[in-house]
Amino acid sequence: MEAKGKCYELILNYDCNARCAFCSQGGFDRSLNAPYGALARGVRRAWKEGYRRLGLTGGEPLVSPHILKVIALGRSSGFRFIRVQTNGIKLADPAVCLALVKAGLTFCKFSFTSDRAAEHDALTGVPGALGKALKGLEILRKLGIRLGNNILVNRLNYRRLPEIIRFYLERGISNFVVIYPVYNGAMASNAKRLGVSLPDCAPYFREAAGTMEAAGLPGEILFLNTPPCFLKGRESLAIGLDKFNTLVTDPAGGRSDLDENAEEGKEHGPPCRRCALAARCRGADRNYAELYGWRGFRPFKSPPRPYKEESGRPGPVFLSDNERCMTAILEGGGWKTTAAVLAFSKKMAICRDCSDGNAVLGAGLSLEKKGLIQKKLERGVFLWRLAPAARKRGGG
Repeated sequence: MEAKGKCYELILNYDCNARCAFCSQGGFDRSLNAPYGALARGVRRAWKEGYRRLGLTGGEPLVSPHILKVIALGRSSGFRFIRVQTNGIKLADPAVCLALVKAGLTFCKFSFTSDRAAEHDALTGVPGALGKALKGLEILRKLGIRLGNNILVNRLNYRRLPEIIRFYLERGISNFVVIYPVYNGAMASNAKRLGVSLPDCAPYFREAAGTMEAAGLPGEILFLNTPPCFLKGRESLAIGLDKFNTLVTDPAGGRSDLDENAEEGKEHGPPCRRCALAARCRGADRNYAELYGWRGFRPFKSPPRPYKEESGRPGPVFLSDNERCMTAILEGGGWKTTAAVLAFSKKMAICRDCSDGNAVLGAGLSLEKKGLIQKKLERGVFLWRLAPAARKRGGG
């Protein structure tokens, strides 16, 4: 449930302060950095064209000399959702974190591959990378910034996805994208050492989704580059079945609509041709098919039923970003209308979508289910307040 509207994804550079063994950009020109003038024109044009989410990536966007100016321009142009995708190494410096927040950053998406320092540092090629990124994570959490994590699946971590997710849940991250790799660049070179097939991953994908369900966050995990037949019962968690609504601009100024180019490099195998989802599912990466073939791909005879969360194992319950926003607003005491919650949320970076009352209603009903808030209906208007249990609640 991200901020509504189309997303403008801006690749600032291909330079990076890490040398990740799974990077798919191995053949890109690392010296290529977009000039600020071109970046500024792109941001202003995107706002005029109706884009309402701004994403900044690379390479490593935090090594771009223009990162703060682009974020500040995004905010002054009207963007209220500004995300940076980062390895987090530079965030060990509190001054960097504070400058990003002051410029207008609202969401930091990390790339934690593991909860084990030796493993993460080896995959990124930077000693101490995990420790530095974790320090940045804690600083941004205290500054009230939204936090997310992309987990690149590989042979070293796929069996431990549930443990990795629990580790980061306990450190304030409430939404995850599990990314199955594209076998290009460094990942192609390291396929024998790091590659793992989709059928081997599938049981752990299901466990990862179950972990989020048990944490009270069933809709806060998605899977990229994963065909829905490897997400049995949770097919709707596969990114790409619906439109991306994302425009990407590269450092050379090229613009690419993800919905127009999403099938580039992908193909449908023999099982896919009989699948009821063939028109929506883009198949598998062509390089994957050459490495692993079509073992495990199962055609759907009819469209799968809507996703229904499982109860999961008992354990600590965590809050989504919208839920954190709503509980923080209600801490002042008393009953507040949906309209009042919306008005307060516009001042908080942690809010994910304050464009209408549906986000408040969804967060409120979820929090009520968790026993943390109470609601009542008066003259057709919902009112909300914290439940006594919320003040005693620990963890999450």
